[in-house]
Amino acid sequence: MNETDSRQEEEEAISNDENSSSLTTGSRDWESGLYAGLMLSLDKYKNRLKEERAYKLNAKPREIDIRIIDQDYDGDDRMDNAIAYLFERHNLIELKDPYEDLDIDVVWTGISYAAQYKGSGYDDTIKKSGVDIIPMKDVSLTFLRVSKPIKLFKLMENSGYGIEEKFPGVYYITGIADIKIQVVVGRELKGEEFVPIRIQKKNAADGDVRAFVKMIEGLKDKHTKNLADSVMQISVTENKELYDRLLEEDPGMCKALRELMNDQIEKEKSEAVNEAVNNNNEYIARKMIEKKKPLEEIFEFTSVPIDRLKELSNMLTGTTAVRG
Repeated sequence: MNETDSRQEEEEAISNDENSSSLTTGSRDWESGLYAGLMLSLDKYKNRLKEERAYKLNAKPREIDIRIIDQDYDGDDRMDNAIAYLFERHNLIELKDPYEDLDIDVVWTGISYAAQYKGSGYDDTIKKSGVDIIPMKDVSLTFLRVSKPIKLFKLMENSGYGIEEKFPGVYYITGIADIKIQVVVGRELKGEEFVPIRIQKKNAADGDVRAFVKMIEGLKDKHTKNLADSVMQISVTENKELYDRLLEEDPGMCKALRELMNDQIEKEKSEAVNEAVNNNNEYIARKMIEKKKPLEEIFEFTSVPIDRLKELSNMLTGTTAVRG
């Protein structure tokens, strides 16, 4: 199969993803996964970039998924990163899961948010207000999605808008508004820094998964571990058979993943202990109800809430009459 045929086959698979019901996402938290993947891919510049999730545009409940401020911005110093290369001082990011529409109306909504941001008359990063305090040339808008929005790109081309693949998986959009816009297709990104984004696609590459596990070995920083955990949750859900095979083939990978998820494991252990304690207290409460002890006395002894004690009493006695 040549490269053109392979790419066509991949685009058809992506198109099928687009036509899938959003219900297929189940409990996947794509926004957290993409946020985590993006920030890990920008790790080289973490001291330069300041990010905020769910940045409020104004007093109304409208939010942009992520705002990233380039604290060292001077207009010329471009970052050596395919996503961040377009960044200006103020960078607004919209995250879209592969089953969520990224259509022309979504793009225009993002542009309207950028316009509201620019037109607010106040730059909270320098604590100053005034006319054109945030020049539009200092604002960029990014849409990040694992799969390619084929229908959107076709509509844009038919509408005369420019689409340039500046880097693999990074498409610059021109002619639609006076703002720098890019659409990032996670599955097409190249380079080790984008492994945290690429492994969130279906049919992730073995090499990418192994590279990510190696990347997270020995992580100590809690925030970075949380980011890695969010990425892993999406990746494992989308590629369960791959992980089952790799874990069976490579015991070292199992150890690395266990270390990453140790905090979650400890949390689950704690929750299990609490559940066991609660179950034991309810068992004692049942025995005391059978002995017709007053509910207040049972509450003081077991800490089982009064409402729950009333439920237990009703179940055991088959009546709504309870003793207070």
